[in-house]
Amino acid sequence: MKHVTLFSTPDCHLCHAAKAKIERVRRFVSFELEEVDIRSDPQLLQRYGTVIPVVAIDGRDVLVSKVTEFRLLRALR
Repeated sequence: MKHVTLFSTPDCHLCHAAKAKIERVRRFVSFELEEVDIRSDPQLLQRYGTVIPVVAIDGRDVLVSKVTEFRLLRALR
């Protein structure tokens, strides 16, 4: 099973929208979802601070800033 990670912060409106899109895709494709608050780790904050939301699949960043259902579905296949 694929592992999807959403790197975000709680106060990011784009991140909330990305999570909703991820959940819609999850209705059709099974995967584990992990949310990571980048503020919890200085390295993550430095790496992703200006480009969130970021979606990683199995440890590889695949979607940066612009998350769409179509692009996520394509990346999961």
